[in-house]
Order: sequence, then structure tokens, then C-alpha cells
Amino acid sequence: MVGLAATSTLWAWGCLRSSALPPQPSLSFRTRPSHPGLTVPQSTPPARIRPPSTDGLAFESWKPQSPERSWRYIVIHHTGTDWGNVESIHQAHLKRKDKNGRHWLGIGYHFVIGNGHGMDDGRIEPTFRWKEQIQGAHAGVAEYNEFGIGIALIGNFEESPPTASQLASVKRLVSVLARRYGIDSRNVVGHSEIKATACPGALFPMDELRQSVLFTWNGGRRSAPAVLHVVSLKGMHLP
Repeated sequence: MVGLAATSTLWAWGCLRSSALPPQPSLSFRTRPSHPGLTVPQSTPPARIRPPSTDGLAFESWKPQSPERSWRYIVIHHTGTDWGNVESIHQAHLKRKDKNGRHWLGIGYHFVIGNGHGMDDGRIEPTFRWKEQIQGAHAGVAEYNEFGIGIALIGNFEESPPTASQLASVKRLVSVLARRYGIDSRNVVGHSEIKATACPGALFPMDELRQSVLFTWNGGRRSAPAVLHVVSLKGMHLP
């Protein structure tokens, strides 16, 4: 990922993609399609996650200002940049246009997690899309934009892994959201699992993140391998 002077393939403040921009947000809802699953190998569960309290992760600290949507997925991204914060990403995304030539509303993600360069390491900040419960512009797939909570971590995880604080924060945040909205660990996905992209990077531990959700749901007991159900990238049609 490069800076603001990115090309059509390498975009600033976003994932590496080779396809069109995500669509302009729509508040309509669609029926979720059913799809065959892929087996995700089991990894060793991390230490049991403690419920967040004073670190700003408690749900009440970022409770939406609008009625909550029926979220079904959590989609993990990296920004592909070494530095950034909510405002810098928001300003960059305002310059983007959808396939119909309409400008985006701004930052496409619902949450951003800092790496110490632009915002505090491990800090979680909700965006206007979360506060107002607006669908995302982050997945490039209508189903996951409409029903998926987009979480972006500052960094390029093709080059280096997330910081320990980022990883701890994303595990706790995803666990809180999964419990709140009844989202199964199989529906916690990396962007590359639903779209042709390198995001969130080869060095992001998606299996470890999913296992942390399973481990929390099971009260600290070891779980069987998850079966990942994702929207097919081929032959999919949404009305």
C-alpha cells in the first residue's frame, strides 16, 4: 500500500484490491444466501479473554446512537499503511467514488484500531458508520457491506504482523460484538476470504482470532475446528 497518490490497484487507506470499489451504502436489507463451507484448521486457543471494563471496550462506551442493525458478519481489514487514524482515513475515503460515480460518505469501516502511529497502539475508535448504524463500504461484496461490521487495523500485515496491543484489542472487540449480535465464529472473516485481495495480510492470524471467539463463547473450553461459510465469489447474484 502506498500513500494518498495511490493507483487504481494500490489504494491509500484501504485494502489491496484488483476489483471495483464497494457500492454506495444502502439501507435496504436482503435475504442472506446459503453456501457450502470450508474447513478451517484448529489452532491452539489463546489465554481466556476477560470481559473489558475500564479500557473503553465495554459496549456501553461505544453504544450506537441509532437503533442497532441485525449484524451477521465481522470483516477484518488492514489499512495497508504504516500510519493513520479515523480522520485521515475518512478524508481519503471521501475522495473515492462508487461504480456509479457517486462519492462515498466517508470512512468505510465501523471501527479502527491504532498501532501507535497516528493513534494510540491498541486504541479502538468507532466511526460515524457505527454510531449511526450505517452499512459499511469496506467489503466489495453487497452481503458483507450490508450485514458486516468492518474493523480496520492500522498497518500493513503483508510486511509485519499487528502489534500485541492491536491483536489483544481486536480479539476483545470481536468477542464483545459476537456476543452482542449472536455472530458465530464462522462468520468472522478476513477480507481476502470474501474478495480477491491481500487484505488483511498474510501475517494477520485469522484462525487465532476465530479461535479466541470460540474460546470465549465456550467459557474457556477447547473447541472443535470451525467450518467457515462465506459468500461464493463466483456465480453470485444479489437482486
